[in-house]
Amino acid sequence: MNGSVFFSALAKVFSKSSSWVITITVTLNVLLLYYLILAQKTTWDAFWQSNATWYTLSQVILSVINALIVGVSITFLIYLLDEQKRAQKATFLNTLGSFFFSAVATGCSVCSAYLLPLLGIAASLTAFPFGGLEVKTLAALIGFYALWQFAAGVAGVCRVYKENVISFENKNLQLNLNRETLPQLKPLLLLVAFIFTIYAIPRLPIKYKAKTQREIAVAASNGTQAAKANSAETFAKINPADGYEINATYGEIGPKMLDMGVIDFDKFKQVYQQSGQPLTAEQEEILTRGSDKKIKISQENSYFLLNFFWAFGLGNKTKILTEGDMVKYGEGQVGNFASTGGWSLAKGDAVDYYSKRALVPLSVEQEDLVNKVASNIYRPCCGNSTAFPDCNHGMALLGILELMAAKGATEDEMYNAAKYFNAFWFPSNYYDIALYFKNKEGKDYKDVDARLILGKDISSAFGAQAVKKWLTENGIVEPPPKQGGGCGV
Repeated sequence: MNGSVFFSALAKVFSKSSSWVITITVTLNVLLLYYLILAQKTTWDAFWQSNATWYTLSQVILSVINALIVGVSITFLIYLLDEQKRAQKATFLNTLGSFFFSAVATGCSVCSAYLLPLLGIAASLTAFPFGGLEVKTLAALIGFYALWQFAAGVAGVCRVYKENVISFENKNLQLNLNRETLPQLKPLLLLVAFIFTIYAIPRLPIKYKAKTQREIAVAASNGTQAAKANSAETFAKINPADGYEINATYGEIGPKMLDMGVIDFDKFKQVYQQSGQPLTAEQEEILTRGSDKKIKISQENSYFLLNFFWAFGLGNKTKILTEGDMVKYGEGQVGNFASTGGWSLAKGDAVDYYSKRALVPLSVEQEDLVNKVASNIYRPCCGNSTAFPDCNHGMALLGILELMAAKGATEDEMYNAAKYFNAFWFPSNYYDIALYFKNKEGKDYKDVDARLILGKDISSAFGAQAVKKWLTENGIVEPPPKQGGGCGV
């Protein structure tokens, strides 16, 4: 069948107004389903803010294409049934396969895909080099092939075989392939090959992955115009100009991580050079020789600390990683979460360093304290707590809490630290949260209980969306000061 026959089939089917109604209805319902799937793990605002623009647009465009293919395919199928023409079962299976895999690959590269575990692949799209976009692309291709086959049925085009029957006999087995079953074999083989490819891609030794995460905002520390005084003042409450210091030092963590291999110094250094934020002499010393300086997060080093403590949280031995939600929801494949599969600055595969060594030993009581606090701290990129650190921000904050607990920090100190570390890593979201409490309860950010701010109702993706909604409904739409920076790796 050539292109002209395909387009004539389209013209024939869509000469009926009912075909347009069916296609539009099915397409919109498929898109709605994609959105509902996405909403199981994150919100649209968090999805847009957490992922690189090219990735977000690609997800949307491929979702629309796949939905449209499904809509047209169903329209063709209904047309064939109305005309009492036969449609191949294998072609219909291709359509279902295309729809299923496209739905499975719908999600956020930072916060996972809700249906991905159905494939036996852990919930993160970072298992794929392009964050699952290759799955959606292949799904679109297999769907278009099914559409092409449906069009052949509409146009009345069928293949002619020289022999009516091809027989294969092997003692007790006899298989007859006639002119009815042969056309179905190719679509089935194509579907099998497609499924095999989807399972094979995450298991390939992938050294280089596309950067799918959006660069996170870090507030500019100066240059704010007088007209922006109010927003700058509010922003200074969540990202203090002098930073936020915790009662813990770097110690020998850096050298230990280099020796362990969870950080490859050359890779780590290169990332910062390429981002236009080269490591300072002090940061290189922290990594290579260690430091007795207390840890202080600021606008200038938040990007460095995000990667530094991401590696620490990943490599430090703790039952939170070996017995907690990462194992429970990873179903034996913890290496495919964004916080594990997404860590590309190790000497080997990130999963080889997962909870590998007691970089900072924790007593049973200290681990229990970390688990208790982490279970009540959420982040605006998804709906998971820090006790389920499936993304880089969660893993980094887990590392901070572990270090603080090891140094004897109290529960209140850990919550207050998280209140500011999260604000430096998610400045736009916590700017909204600061506005919310200032306008709704008349409280400054520093005066609001850390447990309330960090809880699910405020700091999760869904909580942050509710905060934004309240601000919008009350006419409080104030963008934060100009921003720029990096989101890790």
